[in-house]
Amino acid sequence: MESLNQLDTFICKNTVILTGAGVSTDSGISDFRSADGVYARWDSSKVFDIDYFKQNPKYFFDFAREELYRFSDKQPNITHEIITRWEHEGFLKACITQNIDMLHQRAGTRNVLEIHGSIEHAHCMRCHRGYDIVQMQEMLFSHEVPLCECGGIIKPDIVFFGEMLPQREISASFEYAADCELFIAIGTSLAVYPAASLPLAAKENGAKLVIVNREPTPLDSLADEVIRGELKDIMSALDDT
Repeated sequence: MESLNQLDTFICKNTVILTGAGVSTDSGISDFRSADGVYARWDSSKVFDIDYFKQNPKYFFDFAREELYRFSDKQPNITHEIITRWEHEGFLKACITQNIDMLHQRAGTRNVLEIHGSIEHAHCMRCHRGYDIVQMQEMLFSHEVPLCECGGIIKPDIVFFGEMLPQREISASFEYAADCELFIAIGTSLAVYPAASLPLAAKENGAKLVIVNREPTPLDSLADEVIRGELKDIMSALDDT
């Protein structure tokens, strides 16, 4: 596969990766925008909208019980494993992820920037008391809406539309993107900002851009290499090059 051999030649000591939901589909976690993805089952205008959440939190928590808090039985796949190996071998400087499933960390990747947050922790929206994922799971599967002792709604630390992104992670992500020699976007539609601005920041500062995804993205025309197909096949072939 010529394009994979080309990617192999691109890999350098200053590589940054951006991952999206497509990276985790081979672990049994749905993506969002495909025909059988999350938004085919749940209303995209409601499920992660902070204003709707405040009005009707039950809709999100029904979704969370079905989709989010069943990640604990999911295992990292070959894509997570190869990304971890690249980091251990000194090629990868940072793994920026839009995912909230923590599979990069479970695979052993150390420098993971979660720009959309994570389900690892949660906080009361009223008193800001913290809860871990185990506590959240226990409450979620015993109550329609998890409530703090103070009566406030407990919200997982994932970023909803209408909320501020984690500024430390966003700032660090743009710094890594601007400083890298190779930026690889894997399994992301590159349709959500500011994540979709990261490849642009890399290109503007002279980096090569490689996009690996099942479907076309809006930034394909700007990429130095586009590799399209099923990630498990692409990454398995890459692993053999």
